[in-house]
Amino acid sequence: MGTNIDDLIAKESPETQSYVAQRSQEIVEEALSLAEVRKLVGRTQVEVSEELKINQQNVSKLEKRADLKLSSLKNYIESLGGELNITASFPDHKTVSLNTIGQE
Repeated sequence: MGTNIDDLIAKESPETQSYVAQRSQEIVEEALSLAEVRKLVGRTQVEVSEELKINQQNVSKLEKRADLKLSSLKNYIESLGGELNITASFPDHKTVSLNTIGQE
């Protein structure tokens, strides 16, 4: 079984734990939903559905999903003209780019 993130954080100093909690909250506050991203770039669900070759109702469902395949997210972002980049950040370590996820 994998390591639980809460167990890892619990082993860190109180300062690091505080930083992780604060940064986690900032990330949650900065996060946009897929619908908000779509609206930000000025696209409609119909336009996205045409690009993805699915119906508008499926775009709506996709935007509301809490769990999404990376390939679906990648296709959605690309339909908006964007590029999906995934990074992992670790306390007291540099941020790394995960550039092979979602590639065939």
